[in-house]
Amino acid sequence: MSRPHADALLQTARQTLFTQLLPALPKELHYEARMIANAMIIAAREQQLGESSAAQERANLQALLGTTQPQQSEQELRVQLGKRIRQGEFDQQSQLAELLLQITHSKLAISNPKAVRN
Repeated sequence: MSRPHADALLQTARQTLFTQLLPALPKELHYEARMIANAMIIAAREQQLGESSAAQERANLQALLGTTQPQQSEQELRVQLGKRIRQGEFDQQSQLAELLLQITHSKLAISNPKAVRN
């Protein structure tokens, strides 16, 4: 028998919070309960999309920076990108803006997907 994935568990727990617990809570705790529910759905989306989003960001940063070192983390690549931006390397290239927009959309797809829907 297989176990449910973490994102499925979080979604089930969130649904239970909304349908069974929230109505039983005093009104002054509804805000906190909704914050918890929002954190749960963000965690579920992170579980579903986080790894592929990070891999895509890493690949895009590597392509933009012209590096092929697979052991570099996204954070290391971001630091390298920041240094090169400060040096003016990307002042005349539209690739940077496109990459940053794509990274932002990827992160919003996890934290606030309504913000990137058309």
